[in-house]
This record gives sequence, structure tokens and C-alpha cells, in this order.
Amino acid sequence: MLVLVLLLVLGAGGFFLGRSAPDVPPPPQVAAPVAPAPAPAPVVEVAPRARVVDVVGAVERTRGEAWMELRVGDSLAPDEAVRTGPGARVDLQVGDEASRLSIPERSEVRVGELTRDVHSLSLERGRIDVDYGESQARVLRVRSQGGTVAETRAARFTMLRRGTLVAVVTRGGAVDLSSAGARIQVGAGQQGIVFDGARPVGPEPIPLDVLLKVARAPTANTLCLSLSGKVRVGTEVWVEDEPAEVSEDGSFRADVPQAPGRSRVKVFAREPGGATREVSLTCRFRPTAGPPPSESVKFHWNEAP
Repeated sequence: MLVLVLLLVLGAGGFFLGRSAPDVPPPPQVAAPVAPAPAPAPVVEVAPRARVVDVVGAVERTRGEAWMELRVGDSLAPDEAVRTGPGARVDLQVGDEASRLSIPERSEVRVGELTRDVHSLSLERGRIDVDYGESQARVLRVRSQGGTVAETRAARFTMLRRGTLVAVVTRGGAVDLSSAGARIQVGAGQQGIVFDGARPVGPEPIPLDVLLKVARAPTANTLCLSLSGKVRVGTEVWVEDEPAEVSEDGSFRADVPQAPGRSRVKVFAREPGGATREVSLTCRFRPTAGPPPSESVKFHWNEAP
């Protein structure tokens, strides 16, 4: 009996040991967490500046309240100004553009807003010659006396400010000239004029000649010459290299004092378009006896401003 029980127990154990273990499914694959990609570094847009590419003669820039010498390679930030002396000139390039801004002698220009969309300048006095090419949707705005604004996307033009006069002369493209709530478009070969912040006059064709009439007036003993004259509206006049004030009807007058060695008086006129004329007049008192020297007139045709 004991043997039989042992055999039964061993047989049952063999039965359970001989059975294969049930298949256990493998644990599910869990994907390793992926670290998020680093955010791209923010792009810092560098504001464009007016870069100096050429300097002739005495040219200065503002640095705070002081004026200092301007050199090739310098940059002008917003609210900085540049001015030119007699016979001087400076050429500027704005941002990465091929556009050129040339500031001739006896002029002052202040830099305004400079962004990808707008380039803004202020003509304080004198003139500025612009060769501005179109790029995307940007605009050039040149502001001047009395709220006058010249605006373009692509044009070759000159803007002049002398006293209460502002003139725009366009040689290529088109410029919108606005003042006192009115706007005109000055196309190629035309000029527009604004007096004392009033509504623009024009556009009209650029004159190819210069009207300059000069007459002597009664002269005091202390004067070399007293004169009065007439030019077209918008014409600049210099008497002995000093600017003369031209009224809205084109008239002007000047008194030239006597000076050692001075026997003649030079009167120089320049149209906004660049045509010039020069008249030389003798003083009232001749330094030596004999017949007075003849008066001379010089014309300069198609001369760039």
C-alpha cells in the first residue's frame, strides 16, 4: 500500500512537471521620451543707418550737442545731423541699398526714422540730391520747412530749401510733394515749389535757362554797389558769395560795402534744376581813373546742381 501510494504521488508530480508553462505575452514596448527641439534663437534685426561713402571738403556731424568732423565709413544714427561747408560735399548710402544721397555745399540734413519700410530725412537748409531705387515696399520721405514733405519709392530728384522756399526737381521717376493738405506729383523733367508752407505750385517743366535781371540802385558813399534784381520764383541768388533773400515774386536786392581791392560785384543765380548764370557789375567808385571795365555775363548750361 505504501509503495502504491508513492507511485501515485510520483506519477502525479511527473504529470504536472511535464506540462509546458503557459505563454506569457512580453511587456509592451514603451517609447523613450524625446526631448523637445531647442527653440531657434530670435533674429535681431539691425536697424539700417546712413553710411558715409565719400567726403569732399569740410563736413561735420552732430555728436550730442557738439559738431565734429565726419569721415568716410562713419554711420549716422536717427536724430543725428550732417552739414557741409563752402565747396564741400558728402555722399551717403542708406542701409544695404544702392541708393545714394548727395549733400552739396552749405547744406544741413538730419536723419530721421530708418527701418526696412521707411527711410526718413529732414532737410534743414540747402539742398539734397537723391538717386533712390525701389526695393520691396519701402518709401523715402524728405521733410522740410513748414511741414513740406517729398515722398517717393523710386526717383532721381533734388530738394532745395532756401529761406521760406522749398523746391523739388525730378529727373527720373516721380515724387509726391505735399504741403498745407495739398499734394502734387512731380514727374521726370518737372519741378514743384512751396513757399512758406503754403500749397504746392506746379508741376511745371524745368527751365533750361536762367532769368536774371539786375539794376543799380542809388548808392551811399560807404557802398561799393547797391542793386536790385529779378529772377524766376524758386531761383537761388548769391551776391559776392553771400545768399540773397528772394521774395515770392522773384525780386531781390543787396547792398555791397566797399572793401580793399573790390572793384566788381559778382551776382550768381541758380535754378532749382541746376542751370546757372553769373553777372559781374562794376562798383560805383572806380579805384583808378579811366573808362570803367565792361560788364560780363557767364552762362553755365546743363550744369549739375
